[in-house]
Amino acid sequence: MELKRAGTGSWKGLCPFHSEKTPSFTVHEPRQFFHCFGCDEKGDVISFLVKVEQRPFMDVLTDLASLAGVDLDIRPLTPAERREKQERESEEERMYRALDLATGYFEQQYLSPAGAAARAYVEGRGIGQAVRERFRVGYAPARWDGLSSFMADHKIPWSVLEDLGLVGVNERGRYDFFRDRVMLPVIDRQKRVIGFGGRLLDPEAKDRKYVNSSESRLFHKKKSLYGLHAALDAIRRSGTAIVVEGNFDVLALHEAGIEEAVAPMGTALTVEQVAELGRLAGKTVTVVFDGDAAGQRAGQKAIPLFVDADVDGRVARLPAGIDPDDFVRGTSDGAAAFRRLLEGARPMLDQFIQDAADESSIPGKIATLERVAELLVRVRNQTKRELYAAQLATVLGMTSAQVTRALREAAAQAAKVGASRPAAQAAEVSAAAGTAPSPVVAAHLPSEELHLLVLLVCHPELLANPEAARAGQLLIDPSLRRAFRVANEQLAADKRIDVPAWLESASPEVRATLAGAMMDPGISSAPDPSAQLRKLALKLETMRVIAEMTENERQLKEARTRGDEATIRALSVRGIELRQTKERLQAASQRP
Repeated sequence: MELKRAGTGSWKGLCPFHSEKTPSFTVHEPRQFFHCFGCDEKGDVISFLVKVEQRPFMDVLTDLASLAGVDLDIRPLTPAERREKQERESEEERMYRALDLATGYFEQQYLSPAGAAARAYVEGRGIGQAVRERFRVGYAPARWDGLSSFMADHKIPWSVLEDLGLVGVNERGRYDFFRDRVMLPVIDRQKRVIGFGGRLLDPEAKDRKYVNSSESRLFHKKKSLYGLHAALDAIRRSGTAIVVEGNFDVLALHEAGIEEAVAPMGTALTVEQVAELGRLAGKTVTVVFDGDAAGQRAGQKAIPLFVDADVDGRVARLPAGIDPDDFVRGTSDGAAAFRRLLEGARPMLDQFIQDAADESSIPGKIATLERVAELLVRVRNQTKRELYAAQLATVLGMTSAQVTRALREAAAQAAKVGASRPAAQAAEVSAAAGTAPSPVVAAHLPSEELHLLVLLVCHPELLANPEAARAGQLLIDPSLRRAFRVANEQLAADKRIDVPAWLESASPEVRATLAGAMMDPGISSAPDPSAQLRKLALKLETMRVIAEMTENERQLKEARTRGDEATIRALSVRGIELRQTKERLQAASQRP
C-alpha cells in the first residue's frame, strides 16, 4: 500500500482492511500506531501484519525480530510462569481462551469414535477436510457434562462458561448447553472464536434443529456473520459479498470455490451486518433467496436495510425449493451455474419495483406506491431516486405526477417522524443505519480536557508531574477520566503507554475522537509540553472556579428571595474569594 505524508509525523493512504476511494487510513509515526477512520481498524505494526497477512502473533513477532537483528528468548513456560500468565489474563482474554479450548474439544470429539454420526452427516453434505478444518467444524457429544469436565481439567471457571452460553443450570444441576450437535464455530475477522452454532443430529429429538450461543461480551448475533473469517480475502479481492441463509450453505459454497459467502446467525439480516459487508466489499452485496413466496418476502424485508446502509444490494433468486447447497451439488457445473446466477442478480430496488407489476387492483397499486415511496425517499443519490420513480410510474401504470406526490408525502411523513425523535436517539439510529459519515460517530468531548489527555499520552513523562495529577482530578467528562486512569495504570505497570491498547480501552465513539486528536499535530505535538501542561491545568482550574461562581450566584439569588441574611453574608464572602481566585489564575496563565 502507498502512504503519503499528511503533516508532521503522520501518513495517510487507502485502507487495506476495507474498500475505499478517499484515504482514511492514517499512521502516526511518533506514537507508532495506525487507525482507519473508515472501518475503525487500529493497532501497532505487529497487529497490522497479523491482520493483513492473517498470521499468528508469534510468527509475525519472530519475523520482525529477525529483520531487526533481535534475538528472542523463546522457551516453554514453567508451570509457575503459566499460572502467573493465566492470573494476569483479562476477562476478555479468558473468554477467548475458553472458546478456543471448547473448539479444540469439539474438534477432538468429531474425530473420535463418538463423532462417527457427525462425520457421516458432514461428509454426506459434501464438505471435505480442508473446508472442515478451515471452519473448525466439530461435534458436541450427547453427554451432559462432556465439555464441563474438559474445561474443569483446564481450570476454566464455571462463571466464564456460563457467560459464554456453553453451560447452564436447571433443577437437575449443571449441564452442557450443546449436546449431540455438529458444532460450527463463529470466527471473527481476527480468526478468534466468538461463539457457536450447533446443528442437531438426532431427527427424533424434541429440540430445535439449529441453536446459537447466547449473547455475550464477544458474541452479538445482529453483528456477527458466519464464515466471514474465511470469506474476507475473497470479498476484498472481488469487491462482492454473497449472503445466503444457512451455515451449511456457506460451507457448501466454499467447498465449491465460491469463497465470498457468509450467512447471518440464524436470524433475519440486520442493518449492522449489511453495513459491515458494504464496507468490506466496496462494490456490491448479493443476497441469495429462494424463488418461492417466502424468498420474495425475505427479499422485501432486506431492501430497507440496504437502502439505509447505502449499500448496493442485489438479489439472486434460486428455483423454488432449492437452496445453495442443493444448487451447487446438484449438477457437475454447479459452481459455474451459481456464478452465472450471481452475475444475473438484479439491484434490489429494481427487483422490488418489478415485483410490483403483479399488482392489478387499484388498492394494491396504491399500497405498493406508498410502500415503495417510503423506500425511495431514503435513497441518497438523487439521480437514482428519480430514475426509480420513473420506473415505478411505468410499472404501476401511473403518471409521474402521481408518483412525485407520493414521494412528497412520504418525505413529509419521514421528516415528521424524525422531528419527533429525540436527538440522541436520532443520532443512534443514523449511525446504526450507516447514514453517518463513518461507521463510528466521534464523541463531542470538552476540548480542553481532550487536549490535556492527548498531551499526557503523547508525553507520558509528564504524568509524574504533580500538576498532571491535579489536572486529572479536574477532568469532568467520565470517559476522559477513565482514559486518564487507564494511562496512569499502564505507565505504572509497564513504564510506558501502549497507545493502541489505551485506545482500545475506550468506547468506539470516544476512541475515534481520541485517535483523531492524536493525529492532529496541533494537539499532540506541543513545542514545550511542560508549558502546555501548565497552561491547560490553569485553564481547567479557571473553568472549575467559574462554574462554582455561577452556582454561588444562583444560591445567593435564592437566599435574597428568602431574605436569609446569614446565608447571604456567607455566600457574598465566598463570591469575593472565588473572584480573587479567578483573577489570580488568569494572571498566572499570562506569565510565560
